[in-house]
Amino acid sequence: MPTYLYLCEKHGEFEEMHSMSQTLEFCPHCEKEGLSQQEVKKLINCLSRGVVELYGSDLVDKIKSDANQLKKDAAKSEKIYANLLGEGRHEQLQRRIDKQKR
Repeated sequence: MPTYLYLCEKHGEFEEMHSMSQTLEFCPHCEKEGLSQQEVKKLINCLSRGVVELYGSDLVDKIKSDANQLKKDAAKSEKIYANLLGEGRHEQLQRRIDKQKR
């Protein structure tokens, strides 16, 4: 079930977990304390990130496209290439290239 963020004038911001079809009209904290029911405002909550799971050919296609993008990025920038290889391996390759130039 998703978590929603609400605002009560007396209790401030609070989170409630309920189904998407359910709506919260009054503050549950005010109800518990026996206070007059305060209407709540639903706030926009952008803290959570969704997780996308890929399977089968979709996963293979995503991996291939990510690999191709990494290759393109590495070809454009030596820093990205060095990060992909690792510092030690990149230094070894640079030494070899320098020796071949001599």
